[in-house]
Amino acid sequence: MIDEQLIGHYLRYLATVGNLSENTIVAYRRDLMNLLAFWQHQGVVLEEAALEDSWLYVKYLRKTRRLGEASVNRMISSARTFYEYLLKQEKVYANPFALIAQKRARNHLPTTLTIDEVQALLALEASDFASMRDLLLFALLYDTGCRIGEAVSITEDDLDMKQRRIPIVGKGNKQRFVFFGKKVQNRINEYLPMKHDQFRSPYLFCSNTGNRLPFSTISSIFAKYRKKMGWQKEFTPHVLRHSFATHLLDRGADIRLVQELLGHANISTTQIYTHVSQARLSKVVADYHPHGRRNKR
Repeated sequence: MIDEQLIGHYLRYLATVGNLSENTIVAYRRDLMNLLAFWQHQGVVLEEAALEDSWLYVKYLRKTRRLGEASVNRMISSARTFYEYLLKQEKVYANPFALIAQKRARNHLPTTLTIDEVQALLALEASDFASMRDLLLFALLYDTGCRIGEAVSITEDDLDMKQRRIPIVGKGNKQRFVFFGKKVQNRINEYLPMKHDQFRSPYLFCSNTGNRLPFSTISSIFAKYRKKMGWQKEFTPHVLRHSFATHLLDRGADIRLVQELLGHANISTTQIYTHVSQARLSKVVADYHPHGRRNKR
């Protein structure tokens, strides 16, 4: 119980002093609760964990849970920064993760949907409030490139239906506008009357009980539609954000404008999408050029 309280204090610190998004806080909580469960299984007291215990935890993540290096690196980072906080608060005498090295993860390109896949998804028929909300969420994420935490924070008062734009406060309290098209505008106009008939929530997206749409429900929504579409690839809110950026660059959009729309502080973050576009071009050459791989005999 005391260990969970320490994690709670740390998460509140991240939310207030660190000004991190709700989605990031949820990720930290999940990582630290996994760590706590491992400590408890091993009989390790959180405040007394040593370097050897940390090595066992990393081995458990890699060998037993078979997590990828990116996930392992994130969980090591979560544990290290948590213990650094405890060290500053004089709750521990040493950081057991201070000497744990993170392996360099392979540079995987982000998953994206094709334009045809997006069109097929958004062509689905809505049969009730929940499906109308879900399809609006997909359409808005793809039209605006919003992070999911930004999207679920949108209120009806934020909607500028005349100019079809929404003010967003992103990471680091950075403010920007995102823009949506006529089709999303029509979806909003169809959706709001149905929402008002059932709920008084100020948020654009609310749960079936009228509360702000929680991340656990969002995860279930995306899993449900991934199965419905028969996709083997990953389908998450970030996949729609990746698709938004990639499709803009594929059609010649300036990378600086895409950076602004995404709310990236550093253009190097946006440049990953140029690699996606280059990978697609390379595949086209390989598949269709007379000297390409597919045409070699």
